[in-house]
Amino acid sequence: MLSLHSLRAALAALTLLAAPVLAQAPVSEGSAPATSTGVSAPVVSETSESSSQVDADSTQHPHPDPLPGGEGATADDEMMAESATPPPGFTGVYGQITDAQTKEALIEATVKVVTGGQKSVLTDIDGNYQLALPPGKYDLRVFYDVYEGRRITGVIVEQGKATKLDVQLSADAGAVQEVVVEARADRRAEGALLQERKKAAAVSDSISSQEIARTPDSSASDAVKRVVSVTVVDGRFMLLRGLGGRYSVTLLNGALLPSPEPDEPSVPLDLFPTSLLANLNVVKSYTSDLPGTFGGGTLLIETNTYPSKFEFKPRITFSGDSVSTFQQRNTHPGSFLEALSFAGPDRHLPAGLPQNERMGSSAGTWQSFPNIWSSRQSTALPNLGLGASMGDTLRFGNSRLGYLATVNYGHKESVRVSEFARADMPVGQLQAQDATRAVQGTEGATLSALASVGYQFDRDNELTFFSLYTRGTDSSTFTSRGVNNGRSETFESTRLQFVSRALSFNQVRGFHRLNTLADAELDWQANFSRVDRDEPDTRDTLYSDDLGSPTGKFAFPNQPNSGERFFGTLGETSTGGSASLTVPFSDLRLKAGGLAQVSFRDFEARRFRYQLTDTPVDTALPPEELFASSNLGTGIRMRETTRGDDAYDAYLGVFAGFVTADYKPVEPLRLVGGVRVEQSLQQLTAHSPFDTSPTASTNASYLDVLPAFNAVYALRPDMNLRAGYSYTLARPTFRELAPFIFFDFVRRRNVSGNPNLLETRIHNLDTRLEWFVGENEVLAASVFYKNFQSPIERILRYSGDMGFENADGANSFGAELEARASLGRIAPVLSHFRAAANLTLIQSNIVLTDPEKLGAQTNSRRPMQGQSPYVINLNLGYDRPESGTEVALLYNVYGPRISEVGLNPLPDVYEQPFHRVDLSVSQKLGNGLQLKLTGSNLLDSAVVLDQGGITILKYRPGIAFSAALGWTL
Repeated sequence: MLSLHSLRAALAALTLLAAPVLAQAPVSEGSAPATSTGVSAPVVSETSESSSQVDADSTQHPHPDPLPGGEGATADDEMMAESATPPPGFTGVYGQITDAQTKEALIEATVKVVTGGQKSVLTDIDGNYQLALPPGKYDLRVFYDVYEGRRITGVIVEQGKATKLDVQLSADAGAVQEVVVEARADRRAEGALLQERKKAAAVSDSISSQEIARTPDSSASDAVKRVVSVTVVDGRFMLLRGLGGRYSVTLLNGALLPSPEPDEPSVPLDLFPTSLLANLNVVKSYTSDLPGTFGGGTLLIETNTYPSKFEFKPRITFSGDSVSTFQQRNTHPGSFLEALSFAGPDRHLPAGLPQNERMGSSAGTWQSFPNIWSSRQSTALPNLGLGASMGDTLRFGNSRLGYLATVNYGHKESVRVSEFARADMPVGQLQAQDATRAVQGTEGATLSALASVGYQFDRDNELTFFSLYTRGTDSSTFTSRGVNNGRSETFESTRLQFVSRALSFNQVRGFHRLNTLADAELDWQANFSRVDRDEPDTRDTLYSDDLGSPTGKFAFPNQPNSGERFFGTLGETSTGGSASLTVPFSDLRLKAGGLAQVSFRDFEARRFRYQLTDTPVDTALPPEELFASSNLGTGIRMRETTRGDDAYDAYLGVFAGFVTADYKPVEPLRLVGGVRVEQSLQQLTAHSPFDTSPTASTNASYLDVLPAFNAVYALRPDMNLRAGYSYTLARPTFRELAPFIFFDFVRRRNVSGNPNLLETRIHNLDTRLEWFVGENEVLAASVFYKNFQSPIERILRYSGDMGFENADGANSFGAELEARASLGRIAPVLSHFRAAANLTLIQSNIVLTDPEKLGAQTNSRRPMQGQSPYVINLNLGYDRPESGTEVALLYNVYGPRISEVGLNPLPDVYEQPFHRVDLSVSQKLGNGLQLKLTGSNLLDSAVVLDQGGITILKYRPGIAFSAALGWTL
């Protein structure tokens, strides 16, 4: 556990990192204002906007500024000025558009009327423009590639008078180096994301593809833990500010993603290879255009889009670790298809097995199951990764067509050696019981493909088609040997398990600028997705011997958890769409929209068990001989133990409408307020796998009104003070509402749902001070508080089974500190070095005063499950573009968190801090070749679960290493 001294040291490191930045950061003077001279035309107000966006306030939509040249407007609306001075009697606006720093003319800059008319004009080779307008009052927008656009409001045009309006545009410091052709900001770049973060309405943090490339991270689950206050459990599931599961939502390109896990609402992020990602953005303060399920935050996954020019990038990676590579590992036979991440045909239910009724007593049917139970040994080979991507942008006059295709394949072999124990109080003192050593060998394969096609008709209309398919499989073989003190026996057990998970996601998106409606913007998307989880033929065997009077050999006991087979499938189909309309006014932007998303889930399981009969049989025989056809029907019988409620169908429908007002009463202050109305319906029907007649069902319907308010005060152009409040929700999951008992096959215990569960409602408060010191530099300090009404908690019964109840309440509050800076601020010789650090401190408390709700739990007041009191990330980097060398040294640690709630009188189980140090070295070799070498967990840290001072689980993942070679054509 990290001591108070260590935390103080971490705070000191943050202070030292921030000190040179605070001392040497240049004072930003902002952008030069537009000047207005002429007959009349007083300028009421003006605002700046990034060139990579349509408006400064439209930071949410992903569409770039259109191509220069004004495609989409008519010939009458657009013209090139021929003279700097308009002719006598000219009625309208004229002037020059120049660079605010160099004073050079900007050729083909756009001056567009957004309120009061629909005309636009391009500047000539001297930066001059003339825009003929009838008398009236107008709002104009002036923008140019890689420059911060400006909005000028309240321009007065009088009959027969020419109003002179000269405008100076400042280069967008965060986008100039990150913009490819045609002002399309590269959202994979760190600087571009910091610019978006500065202009966002909500508190947010992100990690770009550029940053991810500097780390050894291979999947989104590895990469996201680098974000401030994010931790990952089980290597797959994300916790935001210590909250996961029901308290966080994952959006892929703006669309809701379902989870392929039967008991976990979180999306497993290990399904997404980092090569598919453009960036990961975590929104921490709520806005009404996001789904109402919001506690810790919302993760926005953005995938790569097509490049500006043709590129082809093949790559190959070899990796391994000190525990697994070239070591002996457990394995069991599988087909060649499993190396490609598909289940082999031998794992599925036998063809002769009845599908609509229970298995009968025919020994012939029993013999159709594969008789493989024991583990085998093989040598774990290095892991392999293959990938390639190809993309381009094709131009057709004023239109363009972009495409990107990516495919990735990975194969991994691993070994895990674990030490288990159970804490107990047999004589009133906590003692370690059931000491066990387990060895797990795993062979995994991943396959993913992405295709994206976008067509920009003109500067005002764009259509994008996107498709993603990703799947992963794990073929695991567990062997364990230990003591069961409760049964007074020693035992040997084996589990053969194969699990596959797949996600298919398809989406079409559109963006349209409506010139007939004050330059309003229409965004829409429609999506269809399917997730599947298949666990075919998990096999468990257990052999035991008497502990007090050992016979010297292990025998098959006639008890559960031995001689069992399990088949389980889960599928969920989700479809829906959303649309929003943004209408700009002088100092106000209104955004309204809606969402409809429906999901259909089906789950089915079948279970079988081998049992001894009255006919004598040698129970010491290995399982392949004991369950051989010669014994089936005589000494051994096979029985189907499938429950009558081992299948269910479920439905979730979410329908929402929202409105948001983005208002600037004065230039430094921005107020964003909105409300979302969300209707949801959850239905679950349990039934037998052989009969769809319901055995139990539940319905839960909610209508929620969710207000949100955010305020941003620009203390200076590069410094924001933020504050936000929102009232959000968290819904029970399908399984938690189910009014029947189902079996948790992971923890081997019964779980009972509770149809009386209430929604959790959450008050969220956020404040942040952030200073964007340089292009890739930032200093930030945040404080947040959350109050939970009726939070849902897992309750452990005295029987050892688990249920769910609404707790009385809970609170969580914390602070976040972040610093990123170039060490060149300390001394020029260090200009190639960069450093980053972030620290999160969180305290939470949940209250369970009702004895019935408390159940068998030991503590009525404790931290929320999975909540770490602190999270620390440190990053020291070296980048020398001249030689193509890049080095990154990274450190990550999280504080102790509750893994399992303790049963009375046993204390809670805590996962201890894991100190991870990673090193990455990347070198360009010329001719488009790049070599990347990485090392992970260089301290060889161990995963440890502790219960009252007793280590109940310990294993070492090992020191991992990889070598990747990429080629860009």
